[in-house]
Formats: sequence, structure tokens, C-alpha cells
Amino acid sequence: MNNIQLSPDQRYAAETIRAWLSTPEKRLSLGGFAGTGKTTIISHLLQELNTSVAVCAFTGKAASVLRSKGVTSATTMHKLMYVPEKVCGKCLAKNAAIKTFDGKWRCKVCGSLNLRMHWTRVPVIGADLVIVDEASMLNLSLVEDIEELAQKILYVGDHGQLEPIGKDPGIMREPDIRLEQIHRQAEASGIIQLAHHMRQGFMPTKWYGSEFDDARVVGLSKLVPQTLRKFDMILCGYNKTRKVINKIIRDDTGLSGDGELPTVGDRLICLQNDSDLGLFNGLLVTIVNKHTSYEYPKYSFRDDFGNEYDRVSINPEQFSEEKKIEYSPKGIGLFDYGYCLTTHKSQGSEWDKVAVIEQLARSWDPARWRYTAATRAAKYLEYWMPTSRAI
Repeated sequence: MNNIQLSPDQRYAAETIRAWLSTPEKRLSLGGFAGTGKTTIISHLLQELNTSVAVCAFTGKAASVLRSKGVTSATTMHKLMYVPEKVCGKCLAKNAAIKTFDGKWRCKVCGSLNLRMHWTRVPVIGADLVIVDEASMLNLSLVEDIEELAQKILYVGDHGQLEPIGKDPGIMREPDIRLEQIHRQAEASGIIQLAHHMRQGFMPTKWYGSEFDDARVVGLSKLVPQTLRKFDMILCGYNKTRKVINKIIRDDTGLSGDGELPTVGDRLICLQNDSDLGLFNGLLVTIVNKHTSYEYPKYSFRDDFGNEYDRVSINPEQFSEEKKIEYSPKGIGLFDYGYCLTTHKSQGSEWDKVAVIEQLARSWDPARWRYTAATRAAKYLEYWMPTSRAI
């Protein structure tokens, strides 16, 4: 029985979606600002529709946020479009891995430990409807990929956020359906109130002395390690700042003993898709083991879902660069440290406690940048206004 109560604008959205399902049109887009109940619509559809529905998001973090809000079937676009299989690097046997008494995975054909994950693209997604959340961050290439495999697609996203990195397919530029009413439970959130305050073009400084406990705007004159450690994620505008903050945090936690190279306990973010390795741009992982006696150092790590990746080769050159390097060989993962991200890179993700350093380039829309940054926080937000040019 459907126990989800919809507001009038949500009811209209649900009715429009149901009507669209009986048409030949392949895609429909639903845009909604933060606090307007986009996830409520997704949950309602899962209960209401008498058809098979798959729910996904581009990043593992975005999918895990959906799951934490009750959409337990949510997964990543990559997992929806690809099937994993272990391949032996020595004899090339597929799905021949076996876990032996010593706890290691070996090839049951030749006994080799040289196993790698290979991902094979599915011929079609076996669902009548695919719902893609956080669609505002999808570039043209991703849209083309999923539309090739899915029958009907409902794109759900926030049309107030920044445009995606790469060629913009315009999914959220003019969404077919819009949710713009902030609902009662969201009105009590200082994070939502501050985000919309800035989305409407107001300066963050007008928020000084806010009555809300979960969102503060403060001046920032110095980056202090003890302060940085209080947050699950630090967001900034420039790669130069991102690199500096990642180093400060690693130095403070004692993880920088290997210099530029990451070590066990480090948090990394993937910068480049590699379907053979099961890696996608924006994937956040934590290193659990390292194997450095190779041309390219190999690491084992765990992602947000608890999925483990064993002995993945990583390009060490990236860790000394501010921007993404232009070329990395196929089969060699491209990662950087993930304690601090640029706001552009954070799209589609959410963390409980977030600090934002205001840094704006002339080519960016200030209202969209500020709004996108603020809405990455789920429980507590500090928005830092730098008072020194050194930051």
C-alpha cells in the first residue's frame, strides 16, 4: 500500500510521469531544487508503478545517499551497464577465481594470483524504466551510453546546480517537469535556507549571525589542520587550493610518509573512467593495502558501497599535479587525493559535515556555484569567506 503523501506539485509530477510511460517518448526530465522532494517522487514511483524500475546515479556516493533515504535498490550507472568478471592475467581464464585456505584469490586453472576485474557491457538494461538521479552532472557521453541500453529513462536532477563537466546535453537546462516548492521539513534546515538564499543571488555575508544551528557563514584567515579535520569534506573553487588542503590534512594525519605517493588509509578520488577496471570518474575509495614493487604501484581499496578492488595499478604522476594529466595508459587508474575537492568535482555527492571555501572564477555563475557547494552538506555546513589573499 502506498503510504507516501504527495504535495500538489509532487502529485502533478507523478501523474505526468505515469502519462509519459504510455507514450513512445524515450526520455523525460524532472528538475527540482534542494528540499522540493525529488527522492519522495522516486520512492512513490517505486511503490506505485506496476512495472520493473531500476534506479541509479552516476557516482557511488550519490547512489548511497539514495539508499540512505529509503531507495534501497539504488546503484551506480556503471553497475547497471556493466557486469564484472575476474580474469586471470596469466592464462586469461574468465571467472576462474577461487579463494584458497590462505585467504587469497587464485586462478583455479593455473594457480596465478594475477587476477584482475574486467567489466563487460550488458546488451540491454533489463528494466522497463530506468530512473537516473543527479542527472544535472551527466555529460553528453554518459547520456548517449545509457540511452543506448535503456528502454525509457526518467532523468531526475537539480536544475539550480552547475552544468556538468564536459559537453552539456542540456538535460537539466529546461526540465520537462519542475519542483520548486520547498517543503515544510526542509524549511527547518539552515542548509537548505542558506543554499536558496545564495541561489537567488544574495551574498553569503548577509547570513552572518544566522539563527540556524546547522549552517554558518564565517570569516576565514588561516587554514588550521585541527579545523579541517572536523569535516567529512572540504570544498573549494581552485585546484591549487585543493592540492594545498589535501597536503595539510595528509601531513597532519601522518599519511605523507611516502611523500607524494598514497598509502594505506588514504582517501582517493578517481579522475577517469576505465570500464576494464570497474572505475569511473568521481569514485571515492579508501586504500586498504599497497603493493609498490611494480612499474606502476598497485593498491587495494574499498569504495562507498564496501566493494573491494584488488591490486589496481595507479599512475603516480597525478599526485604531483594540480590538474588532471592529459594521458594515462589504459588499465592504469588515474586518482588523486580526496580529502578536499573542487565544487565542480563534488557534484552528485553528499557528506554529513561539509566546509566550503568561497572561491569564484569570472567564468562561473556565482549563484549556481554557491548553491551547488552548499547543497553537498547533509547535516552541517560551514561556509568560509576568506579574509586573506593567501587562501
